[in-house]
Amino acid sequence: MKISNATWTSAEEHPLTAENLRLLLDNRIAAIRIKGFASPDECHRFAAAAKQGNMQYYNVADRIGYIGLAQFQYRWNRSKEEFLADVPKARADVEQVFANSFDPLARVMQRLQAAWPYEVDFAREDGQPYFAGIIRSTSDKIDLHVDWAPVNSPDYAIGAIDGQLGWNFFAEELQSGGHTTVHNSPWDPAVTPGEIPKSYGLERSLVEGAPSFKYRPTAGDVVIFNTRNPHEIAPGTAAPGGSRVSIGSFIGRMPDKRLVLWA
Repeated sequence: MKISNATWTSAEEHPLTAENLRLLLDNRIAAIRIKGFASPDECHRFAAAAKQGNMQYYNVADRIGYIGLAQFQYRWNRSKEEFLADVPKARADVEQVFANSFDPLARVMQRLQAAWPYEVDFAREDGQPYFAGIIRSTSDKIDLHVDWAPVNSPDYAIGAIDGQLGWNFFAEELQSGGHTTVHNSPWDPAVTPGEIPKSYGLERSLVEGAPSFKYRPTAGDVVIFNTRNPHEIAPGTAAPGGSRVSIGSFIGRMPDKRLVLWA
């Protein structure tokens, strides 16, 4: 189903401010970039620590390594209780990487809180925090997909959000390729009660004719965009022994304007 409600007034990158966060959550601008978020030394140490961490791989054709956990893995046939029980181990795995480098998750949350006039914290379910800050390493492509909790995870607390962003800090970049394309075609699928629509490997017709924004991951920077827009990552070429090493999570706006993070 093609969606034509393009809403951007600016298809450019903007600095992190409260107003730009609001505009991005409302899907009025394409992206926010925090330039120079980390030093070259911090990037090097983080990438090295990640490569020595507890890296697992998704069961997809493209080789995508990760440390931590993603809530979407629990959408269909695993319980909320299992998800919350697995959070401490996932947090310990990423904190081991932080201990050997630095903590970009805490730094991002501090930057968001400095800009946003409401509380910034982890998403919570019955008082228990979600995991946030999944580390990824790949030079392969990531297919066209959408992340939108009200449809993806309607039975979780995050299903109540009214805007969703994704942030990524890049510790190591590719020699070529690996750019992310965001299509201004906000996802609004038909939903059958009791079913969760497919959100990965979407049909190209979904973004046909839609404006798009493309960014290259630059080591040391954080890029934030609205994940309700279909987005994809192109394959790239890594330096010998290198990869596209990043860490990120989602940022959701709750009805009371709090920002909550989860992966």
